[in-house]
Formats: sequence, C-alpha cells, structure tokens
Amino acid sequence: MRPMHKILVVSDSHGNHGKLARIIAREYPFDCLVHCGDGVSDLFHVEVPEEVTVVRVSGNIDLARSIDMERIALFEAGSARFMVAHGDQFGVHNDYGLIEREGRNRKADAVLFGHTHIKYLRDGKPALFNPGPANSGMYGLVIVNGTPRFSHGRLED
Repeated sequence: MRPMHKILVVSDSHGNHGKLARIIAREYPFDCLVHCGDGVSDLFHVEVPEEVTVVRVSGNIDLARSIDMERIALFEAGSARFMVAHGDQFGVHNDYGLIEREGRNRKADAVLFGHTHIKYLRDGKPALFNPGPANSGMYGLVIVNGTPRFSHGRLED
C-alpha cells in the first residue's frame, strides 16, 4: 500500500503573515508546504512544523525585493512529479500554454503556480493548479494517493 501525501499549496501571501499562519494551522498535519512565490520570505515569519518539507520559488515581487532563489522547483510525492513556478515568467496572465509546455517538457504530472491571484484547476497531463492568493485567505490542497487530487480552500474572515 502506497503512503498518502498531503501537500499544502500557497502563493501570493504578500506579507500577510497572519493569514498564512492561519492557513498552516487550519490544514496541519501535512507532509509538504509549497509556496509559489510573491511573499516567499513570509515563511520566515510563521511557524512551519519541523517535519514538513518546504518547497518554494521566488516570484516577481520577491525578485524586486532582492530575494534570489530558484524560479522553478521540481519535487516528487508518491508516484507524482510536480513543477512549481510563480508563473510570471510564463505569461500566465495571458494564457497557460507556455507553463503547460514547460511542465510537459519537465515530465511533471502537475504544475503548481500563482501570480494571477485567481484560483484555477485544469486536469490533464500536466494538471495546472493555482491555489489563489494566500493574502486573501485562499490556498490549495493536493492529496497524492496514486493520482493527485486537487482542491481549493479559503479561510473564513
């Protein structure tokens, strides 16, 4: 029997440490926390459980603040391969063709991204998943138990 993996996906926290901390507390326990950029340094201001794997990339706002880290990350959970990017470098405000192609080229089962501040899910290979902006209390969950299953969540204000 394969172990199940729970992945919490956030993006665009933009300095709202309070909402980010509430999202983490609400969804814990989880195995992996993915931050898709624009506020990635907010992770230093919230408590992330020690046993949680953190995957993060910088977004365009992070770069403007001289936060220099990878722009694309790859990781695996169970039998699924994920690509993480902020999305600005692929023009996701206009369409998803470039980010989809990059995910396919990198043999990803799913691409996790932000930037648009609009939650999004498109099934396929690769699946495209935007959790929506964490600074508005939005986030995503991915459950990997064989094929990844995606869902969106939102804090009650």
